[in-house]
Amino acid sequence: MRSTKIIILLMVLFMAFSASLAMAESYNAIRDDYRSLTGSTQLQKKRVNWEKLIRRFDRFIQSNSGDQNLDRAMYLKARTWDGLSLASGSSGDARQALRAYDDMVSRFPGSTLADDALFHAGRTAENRLADKALAANYYQRIVTAYSGGDMVRQAQSRLKDLPAVPRTANVPQHQILPDPDPESVGSAPTLENIRFWSGPEYTRIVLDLTAPVVAKPVVLGGQAPRIYFDLLYTRIAPTVPSEIAIANGLIKQVRAGQNDIQKARVVLDLNRESEYRMIPLQNPYRLVIDIMGEPSQAAISLPGGGGSPRANQDDTITDILNEKADRIPVLHVPQEQHDEGVRLIVVDAGHGGKDPGAIGPGNILEKNVTLALAKKLAAELRTQLGVKVLLTRSDDRFLELRERTAYANKVGADLFISLHANASRKSGAHGTETYFLNLSKNDKAAEVAARENGTSLHDVGNLEAILFDLMANAKINESSRLAAEVQQALVSGLKPHYSHVRDLGVKQGPFHVLLGATMPSVLVEAAFISNPREAKRLVSATFQKRVAASIVNGVKHYSASIDQVAKR
Repeated sequence: MRSTKIIILLMVLFMAFSASLAMAESYNAIRDDYRSLTGSTQLQKKRVNWEKLIRRFDRFIQSNSGDQNLDRAMYLKARTWDGLSLASGSSGDARQALRAYDDMVSRFPGSTLADDALFHAGRTAENRLADKALAANYYQRIVTAYSGGDMVRQAQSRLKDLPAVPRTANVPQHQILPDPDPESVGSAPTLENIRFWSGPEYTRIVLDLTAPVVAKPVVLGGQAPRIYFDLLYTRIAPTVPSEIAIANGLIKQVRAGQNDIQKARVVLDLNRESEYRMIPLQNPYRLVIDIMGEPSQAAISLPGGGGSPRANQDDTITDILNEKADRIPVLHVPQEQHDEGVRLIVVDAGHGGKDPGAIGPGNILEKNVTLALAKKLAAELRTQLGVKVLLTRSDDRFLELRERTAYANKVGADLFISLHANASRKSGAHGTETYFLNLSKNDKAAEVAARENGTSLHDVGNLEAILFDLMANAKINESSRLAAEVQQALVSGLKPHYSHVRDLGVKQGPFHVLLGATMPSVLVEAAFISNPREAKRLVSATFQKRVAASIVNGVKHYSASIDQVAKR
């Protein structure tokens, strides 16, 4: 009898030990099993092997939100779904792979694996779903947002054989679309999945769909506040639960039900009356609902229902700008620790499209100079610092000034650098200067800001009145430090090679292009395009490369300085 008790006790201890090992399972262990599965034809024949691995990735992702391998784990989870779709031939598995790829890119746009994920998503859409338009969209996202990545050539090659990517429709926020004609509906949209994520300022609910839907929201107050969304001509997949508990202090639960053959209804039961925003997205089709308000602290950053911290999954600059009325900028929340340092930098080429910027002798356009300089700076940053770099524009297109920092906020940039060429009514004016956002008490700085903003000095004065509300978010101290390092590096980097390099210093100004940035941000005036001597330099590839290399040195020094501050 005693021996039996001992055996039972040992079994309990063994099970507890095994459970603790499972909870503490490392990324490397799961990765090794992924390699074993993908390397064995025999193992791949059993669906259960794929599904077990996916569940292990899910547990790791949910339990290790700060792990340095989290982007790799999300990428391999997507690759596992992809492999399962190849083995099973199921289009449903292929769509799950696309969602997993999108989730990974959405959460880690600066990862070195982001462009790989987009490329594999394109191949899956092309080969397993036979959706050439969707595949072209994925490849175009690589070309647009990851022009310096290692997948861009392959993406460009695939685009040659596929149809052009259609422009994303601009659907205004809260718009109630007209009811479709029942005779022309065809296959009804299906609600396949409901996901959610709690952020510090809102909770995001994502409805995964097979086709666009007409959504009619209704807000109900009182003692049991709720918002429900009628999805016309939509059916609910059997796998979607009728109730999903959230209980984060803002939303009690989400309920889904088939009201009748004409519509499905999704109900959000709230703890209190709250504002909301509805965002229709495509490729794949989703309806994103943001409930504004602060959830309980314990709920923040806990994804549910397979959710992603960023359900807004279209990350190309073109898509962001085309759908700006719908989109909620996902604010960058700087890390309290600086262990990771600078990982993602957004470089902004000033002006573009219908806005030529300043015009120099011989019809030299500032927009062309800044684009060439931005591309060289991006290449140098990637090579010298090994960081991810995204461009607000990679061709001659017009972007609103506020949209540039909105993009940087969305992708979670660590730094924002806007490149410009200076101009003056005096052709002899020359030199280089760097600006950061602050109240302008300098008439010359205000004049430069007015020119770059495309406004008058009077408008600049009005702008100063609202800057007080933005100071807390402008990262003034870090921006001034970054500006100082960049300016010093520019002067020291150019003086050995050129005469008359004048140090105009670091200045403060109310620049629209820097407003709203939630990361350290600077505006660099590399030289005066209005000065004949400096205009010739600005169009020189050698000068552009030296300016780029100098700015990189400034970023290096800035990174080292914040690291020292963090370790004190």
